[in-house]
Amino acid sequence: MAEVSMIVPVYQVEKYIAQCIESVLNQTFQDFELILIDDGSKDQSGRICDLYAAKDDRILVIHTENRGAAAARNVGLDHASGRYITFLDGDDYLDEHMIARLYEEIVDSEYDMVVCDFLNLLPDEEDNFIVHLQEKTVNGREVLEHLKNERNYGLWTIVWNKIYKREVLENLRFPDGKYFEDEFFSNQLYLNSNQIHVIPDVLCYHRVLASSTMNTQKIENYLDLLDALQERLDIYFKYDYSEDEIYKVLIFLLDPFTKCVRAKFSGTNKKRVEQTRRFIKIVSRRLMGKNLSFVKKSSLVIIGLFPDLMYRIAIRFRSQLEKFL
Repeated sequence: MAEVSMIVPVYQVEKYIAQCIESVLNQTFQDFELILIDDGSKDQSGRICDLYAAKDDRILVIHTENRGAAAARNVGLDHASGRYITFLDGDDYLDEHMIARLYEEIVDSEYDMVVCDFLNLLPDEEDNFIVHLQEKTVNGREVLEHLKNERNYGLWTIVWNKIYKREVLENLRFPDGKYFEDEFFSNQLYLNSNQIHVIPDVLCYHRVLASSTMNTQKIENYLDLLDALQERLDIYFKYDYSEDEIYKVLIFLLDPFTKCVRAKFSGTNKKRVEQTRRFIKIVSRRLMGKNLSFVKKSSLVIIGLFPDLMYRIAIRFRSQLEKFL
């Protein structure tokens, strides 16, 4: 049994998967298993994985039909044997000390997970950036209620810049068949988490490709994001989270909602949009009874009646509105 299980969904990344695998094999920490889930790739990605597995018995390759990253990660979780779990995307790669540093912080500690900084590699190298984390310890509620709502480049939603105690993920799985699967997963993850330690080390290199999933989302995929954000709002009400944070998430919801309204869906998709419209109206009414500023309460009247119109107005006058909201 390995100390650390590294789970990597692999799909159509023949250009990058070798570097990804090599970055794991070259870790200074060597007590790991590498689980590669070939998610029905039609290029040479699966074959490349098999070639590496033939040379190193710490590598397990599982070939599946194409079902998406969520299903692939779930397959990896079902096969993982390590005391600690990490994730990596097939087109990303690690600093050689990543597993060692994260393991050093989490082993024999009270932390449920440890989080590190990462470098975003964009198509134009001049646009590359890191988040600039500060070392600190937080709890799951603080992350879900506050930190996820700050500008953080997805830091608290992504799964591949963290190491997790196995017990934290024991009863968690990614929602099969959903887009924005990390949003759903993180909702439950932080409800299950106590102490979380953050270190400033830049240990992961994440490629933001022009062809990446986030950059090529179909409009109908945003219907799943609507569901994930509604789930988060339900959690906020259930656990009596801050009304100002509830308001923030409601505002976040207006962006994908407006995209879906403009798409003029029919059938089931149209019903999902209308269900979200009703949900927005209900949340707006509930927030009206909370301790919010006069400006926010006034905006809720318009949001409840005309949510997509309110969003278009807000975008047009964003710089002025931010001073008040």
